[in-house]
Amino acid sequence: MVLDFIDIKKEDISLAGGKGANLGELISANINVPKGFVIAADSYKAFLRENGIEEIIRNKLKEVSGDERQILKAADCFRELIRSGDFSTETKKLIEDKYKSLGENIRVAVRSSATAEDLSDASFAGQQETYLNVVGIDNVLLQIRNCYASLWGTRAVSYRFHQGYDQTSVAIAVVVQKMVNSEKAGVLFTVNPLSQDTNEMQINASYGLGESVVSGRVTPDSYIVDKSGRLLETTIGSKETKIVYGSKDTVEIAVDEEEQKKRVLDDNEISELVNCGLKIEKHYGMPMDIEWAVKDGNVYILQARAITTLKKDPCEDAIIKTYVKGTKPTKSMRKNLAFQLEKMPFAYRVLDYDFIMAINDQKSKIFAEAGIVFDSDPQIDNDGIQTLPKGKKGITKNIFHFFKILKQIKDFDSCAAICKKFMCKYEEEISMLKAKDFESMNLSECKDFLEYSYKLTKDLSYDRFKYALFPTMLVFDKYTKLLQRINPSYTAFNLYKNLDNKTATVNTDISDMAEKILKYSKLKEAILSGESYKNLYTKFDDFKTMTDDFLQNNGFKSDYNCYCLEAKTFIEDPDRLINILKPILLSSSEQNKSSESFDDLMKELEVVSGRKYKSVKADIQNFRYFHVVREESQYLWESLFYYVRKCVLRANIILLENEDYKSGIANLFFNELIEAMNRGHLDKSDLKNIKNRNEKFPLSIKVWEASKLLVFEAEGDILKGVSGSFGKAVGRACIIHSPNEFYKMKKGDILVCHLTDPEWTPLFKLASAVVADTGAALSHAAIVAREYGIPAVLGVGFATTKYKDDDILQVDGDEGTVRGL
Repeated sequence: MVLDFIDIKKEDISLAGGKGANLGELISANINVPKGFVIAADSYKAFLRENGIEEIIRNKLKEVSGDERQILKAADCFRELIRSGDFSTETKKLIEDKYKSLGENIRVAVRSSATAEDLSDASFAGQQETYLNVVGIDNVLLQIRNCYASLWGTRAVSYRFHQGYDQTSVAIAVVVQKMVNSEKAGVLFTVNPLSQDTNEMQINASYGLGESVVSGRVTPDSYIVDKSGRLLETTIGSKETKIVYGSKDTVEIAVDEEEQKKRVLDDNEISELVNCGLKIEKHYGMPMDIEWAVKDGNVYILQARAITTLKKDPCEDAIIKTYVKGTKPTKSMRKNLAFQLEKMPFAYRVLDYDFIMAINDQKSKIFAEAGIVFDSDPQIDNDGIQTLPKGKKGITKNIFHFFKILKQIKDFDSCAAICKKFMCKYEEEISMLKAKDFESMNLSECKDFLEYSYKLTKDLSYDRFKYALFPTMLVFDKYTKLLQRINPSYTAFNLYKNLDNKTATVNTDISDMAEKILKYSKLKEAILSGESYKNLYTKFDDFKTMTDDFLQNNGFKSDYNCYCLEAKTFIEDPDRLINILKPILLSSSEQNKSSESFDDLMKELEVVSGRKYKSVKADIQNFRYFHVVREESQYLWESLFYYVRKCVLRANIILLENEDYKSGIANLFFNELIEAMNRGHLDKSDLKNIKNRNEKFPLSIKVWEASKLLVFEAEGDILKGVSGSFGKAVGRACIIHSPNEFYKMKKGDILVCHLTDPEWTPLFKLASAVVADTGAALSHAAIVAREYGIPAVLGVGFATTKYKDDDILQVDGDEGTVRGL
C-alpha cells in the first residue's frame, strides 16, 4: 500500500510509522511540508512473505530466543536476505507512479519510518537509515530495501532486545519525500531541553542540509527564544562544514571563514520558526522536536515528533490518582459503563460534554419523573477533568408517579403513535437548517442558533428515550425468554432481522456501491492503490455520481455519534467512505449472514405463542419500529451536530479571530459561552478558563484513561467481558485501530478493536469473531455480529493493547471470554 502524505494522520503509526504519520498530520494542520508519499508497513510484511524471508526470521528468532549475541548474528543474515529481495510487479508500479508524480527524476530523501518510532515512551529515532539525494526509480527501490534491512541493524535490534520489544512485532514503513535544497536547516525544540522551561524554545541552525546538524557533524548556532518570539540567548557555532547536494548522494564542503562567524538565522526567520513551532505544539498538545529547512526565505518542516527525553512530572501520577481515588464501580455499574464507554472513548472538551449531557440527562429526567434517582453519567469539574459517575441511587416523592409512567411506557401503540409524530416534526425542523448561512452569521445569530440546537437536542433525546428506548428495554427479557423456546441461543435482538433502519440503509448503499465499482476495473484499481476521495471524484464520473447519491442520502452519518464537536460526517471527511469500500473490494467472498429471515422466525414464533400470537405479533411490530426510531433519531442529532460545528466555528472566528475552536470556545461550558455571546465579547474570566482548560486537557485525557481502567478486569491470560453474540471461534488476531487499517482484514481473522460503528460493518463478513475493548449487548458490534452469526465478546478493556496482529485467540461468546493461545 502506497499513500500520499495527505491521506495519513497521526493515529496511523501502525500503517505509516512515526515519521510518516507525523508528516501526514502536519499537512492536515496546514504546515508547509515538502511533498511525498509513504510505502506502508504492510508492504514491508508483504515483501518478506513474497521473498520467503518472513518464515526464516520467525523460525530463527524462535531458535535463538533470549540470546542477544545470537539474535544479532541472525540479524546480519536477515539484512542480506532483504537487500537481495525484490518487490512484486504491482508494488513496484505503485511506487514508480507516486515517484513520477513528484516530478521528473526528482531528488528525494528515502527515510525509514518504524512503526514503534517516535512514540512518547520509546525514543526509536535514528535507529533506522535515511538516504538523501536519491534520484531515479531504481535508486529509490534500492534505498527502500536498504531501509527495510536497517530495521535489523545492530543498534535497532539491541535496543528492542533491552527494552523488551517483540522483535517480530515491529514493522517498518518508508517515507519518500521531495528534498529541499536548503540554504539553512536545523532542529527546533518547543521546550528548552536543558532547563525544561516550557516557555522557552531552542533552535539549532547551520548552513546547507539539516543532516549536518542532526548527525552532529558540526557545532551549529544555538538560539534560546521565549514563546512570544523574544530572543533571549544566542550562541554562534563553529559551522566549519556544510552538507550539500553532489552529483550523487551528498557531499560535505567547507564553510567560508566569514560565514562561520555570522548568525545563520536573521530575526524574521527566527520569528517564522517560532510561529511554526507554536502551531505544531498546539496541534499535538505536547512538546515537539521539529526538523526544518529554509530555502528562498520559505520555511519548510521536514518532520516532527514528540520530545521523548524530557523527564516526566513526578507529581503527575499522584495527581491522576487523586482524581480516581475512592472510585469503585459496582458490578452493575461496570456493566452499564462498558456500554457507555463505547460511546465515550476519549475525553471531552467542556462544550462538547455539555451537548452530550443534553442527550444523556434525559434518561435521568425520565427516571426522576418516576421517583428514581439514577446517576450514570460521567462527571466533569471546572478544569474540564472528566471522571466516572458516582453511581448514586435512591427514590424521591415522585415514586408515587411510578406506575403512571410505567403505564405510559407499556402502551406500545400510544408510544409508536407519539414516535411517528415527533419524528416527522424533528425531521422537518432539521431539514430546514441547510438553508442557513452560517458563514455570515453575527454573534447574536450564533447565540440564538446554539440555544435552539441545545434545546432541540434535549427534546429529541427525551422523546427518543421515553417513547422508543424505554419501552424496548421493558420487554427485552420477556421476548428473549419467548424466543429461547425456539432456540436457546436466541435473544430479543433476533427480532431486528431484515429491519430497514438507517444503519442498514448505509450498509446496503455502500455494498451496492462496491458492487458497481467492481464493474469498473480502473476505478477499483485506483481505490485500492490509495487514491484520495478528491482525486477519484475528479477522475471518474461514475464515482462522482455514486458518491453524490450516497452523500445525499447518508452524508450526515458521523464517525463518533456521541460527540458533537469532535465528530466528522461523511460530508466533512469523505475519505472515510474509501476506507470502508477497500475491504469489500478486496474480498470476493459472499457475505456470511444468517440465512433465517424475519418471516421464518415469526412462523416459528406463531407455533410457540399459540393463541397469544396476534397480540405478540402486534407488539413485535412496534418493538421493531422503536429500533428504527432509535437509529433514525440518532442520525437526526448527527445532522444537527454538523450544523452546530458550523455555528461554533463562526462564533470562534468572531470572538477569537481564528478557526481553531477546539483550542478556543470549545473550552467554555455552554452557559459560559452563552453569557459571553450576550456580552458580545470574551472577558478575562473566559480567557482564563480557555487557557486553563487547554493546559489541563492533556491531564484530562490521562485521567479519563485511568478512570476507564477501573471498569474492566482481567484474570491472568483471560480477558473477561460480556457476550455480544453466542458461539466460539479460534483464529488470527487482526488489530484494527481506525478505518485507515481496514485493508489489513482477511477472511477468517478475529477482528480486535476498541469499538465499531456502521462503517465497520463490511469487516464482519470477513471476521470469524469480534473482540472489542468497549461495548455491551446493545452495541453496534453485538447487533451486527448476531446478524452475521459470529461470536462477539465486548467490554474487555485491554484487547487492543494486550494482543498484536497474528496472535492466535480463542473467543468464547457463550462465556464472554477471550484467551490467547
